[in-house]
Amino acid sequence: SYTRLCNKKQILTVNGEFPGPTLYVHRGDTIIVEVINNSPHNVTLHWHGVLQPRNPWTDGPVYITQCPIQPGRKFNQRVEFSTEEGTLWWHAHSEWT
Repeated sequence: SYTRLCNKKQILTVNGEFPGPTLYVHRGDTIIVEVINNSPHNVTLHWHGVLQPRNPWTDGPVYITQCPIQPGRKFNQRVEFSTEEGTLWWHAHSEWT
C-alpha cells in the first residue's frame, strides 16, 4: 500500500521502496541487477535513457521485448552503460501498467 495526498493505492515497489533504490554507475560500467518477483503479477524492468545495444531483449513491456519474470521467479538483468551521462531512470512494467 502507498498513501499520497490522502489516497491509498496498491502499487509495485522495489525492496518496499517508492521510488525504488538509486543505483550509482559510471560511464562504461556494466551491472547485474537481480530481480526477484515477489508480486502476484508478471513483471519486467525498463531503463529510460540506457541504450543497451547488445541486450535490447531484456528491457521493456511483457511479451514485447522479453518474456515476463513470473511471480516467485528471479532474473539476472545485465545492464551496460556506454556513453550515457546524467540522471537516468528505471521502472517496472506489469502487463501494460
